[in-house]
Amino acid sequence: MDNSITIRPLTLADIPFGMMLKDVAGWNQLPADWDRLIAFEPEGCFVARYDGRDVGTVTTTDYDGRFGWVGMVLVHPDVRRRRVGTTLLMHGIRYLEQKGVTAVKLDATPTGKKLYQTIGFTDEYLLERRQGIGEPVATPTDPSILSDPAALSRVMDRLCVYDEPVFGADRSRVLRRLVVEPGGHAGVFLDPCGRILGYIMVRGGSNRRYIGPWVADNAEVGRSLWRWALSRIPDEPFFVDLPLVNPDVGVIVPRRLFPLQRPLIRMVRGENRYLGQPRRVFGIAGPEMG
Repeated sequence: MDNSITIRPLTLADIPFGMMLKDVAGWNQLPADWDRLIAFEPEGCFVARYDGRDVGTVTTTDYDGRFGWVGMVLVHPDVRRRRVGTTLLMHGIRYLEQKGVTAVKLDATPTGKKLYQTIGFTDEYLLERRQGIGEPVATPTDPSILSDPAALSRVMDRLCVYDEPVFGADRSRVLRRLVVEPGGHAGVFLDPCGRILGYIMVRGGSNRRYIGPWVADNAEVGRSLWRWALSRIPDEPFFVDLPLVNPDVGVIVPRRLFPLQRPLIRMVRGENRYLGQPRRVFGIAGPEMG
């Protein structure tokens, strides 16, 4: 590590600093997003100091020991190309590896990909961030989409079990946190027998709303959930990150109606044994947490 770079834990007191960095980068996170990541991994989020001042951040999330996630890799423009980003990344990776994680994943921008490749990350699949405006549309009534908080709380255990093989690891703490956050929306699609066939969540953002995670067994369910989500945020701008490995996302969210904001690349370092079922993923939970 560069002797002029030191690493310390990122705490709740650092959220204003993190917000400043994400504003400089033009990202969409709110203070609640930082709070959530620190709660998930209080010993695994870090700040870099360079020449006596805070200049960068990284967060990590351990998913059930199966793989780890790296997010919020932010470096102040004043100190770029001074190995701050690489030092932060390696510190986060070492933290996860010391916990026994054998694979580390992240969602990279094309610019960030160049750095990640130098430390052993390879492409898994492509994503596209699309943007659009919510609209009032009809919602399905049978099978129903549960959205009442009391009803959602009754199906959360089953929802977490449903999600695990799709994501590739247990992320119940993420889903349980997202479904109760103020200002958000969550819908769970049930068939007439009460089986879960998919779900979708919507939350706030500093620039636009964010739609995701969004998981469905098939395109028909995915389309119903998408229309439901748009109806929750009429006339509000939003982002959604679509995994292009799922061939149905381009049909449900066409570029002519929901233009590209930026491409992303899901990357992995290490033994990628837990692939999940990305063809059932219509929208990710967010680049900062997978």
